[in-house]
Amino acid sequence: VNDVLIERFGCNINTKGVHILDPFTGTGTFIVQLLRSGLISIDNMLYKYTNELHANEIVLLAYYIATINIEETFHDLMQANDYIAFEGIVLTDTFALSETVHSKGTDGTNSASMNSSMFQQNSERAIKQLESPITVIIGNPPYSVGQKSGNDNNQNVSYEYLDRRLAETYVAKSKATLTRNAYDTYIKAFRWASDRLEENGVIGFVSNGAYLDSVALDGFRQCLIEEFNSIYCFNLRGNQ
Repeated sequence: VNDVLIERFGCNINTKGVHILDPFTGTGTFIVQLLRSGLISIDNMLYKYTNELHANEIVLLAYYIATINIEETFHDLMQANDYIAFEGIVLTDTFALSETVHSKGTDGTNSASMNSSMFQQNSERAIKQLESPITVIIGNPPYSVGQKSGNDNNQNVSYEYLDRRLAETYVAKSKATLTRNAYDTYIKAFRWASDRLEENGVIGFVSNGAYLDSVALDGFRQCLIEEFNSIYCFNLRGNQ
């Protein structure tokens, strides 16, 4: 990701103004590794940590673990004595949060995770993220198609705007008669991320690899070619 930023946009992860988002952060592994990577200088670490690093998580326990992991990593690297909370993390469904932009304006106040005053701080963080110009989106999207039951804990959820965007792009450009796989959550993540970046940016996802040769995802591949200047694929032969 950093090399692509340098080659294509003349900036890097450490550049001020480059906002980075992990929309499915889990326990915060990607942000933690980014902090430890050396790509962010110590001199710039505090600014990035408090302004330009963003993460979302929908599962409460994972959210708390991610927060602790990110904060502990930051304080360890900085050798800081004063506690500085990581305010870039939001307890939310990333897809649902973006739906609020298209249905209720840009303040995000109609999101299900923010309806109570108990979530005021979370709401403020979400609004700040929605207003941030995201340059880099990284992470490991969830997947959902083919699950046997709701007990698998990742069943498909309908998102009006996002599903419409899928229909207008990946599905519309497909020659397949069965397009169910285009609505898998990890494919939705690519559509969401592509739209979230708007004109310029980089996506770096670790995902299911079925889209590389799946007949049902030919429209997805066509859209990637049309929407991006460069595509880098490291195929580890995983499709589950």
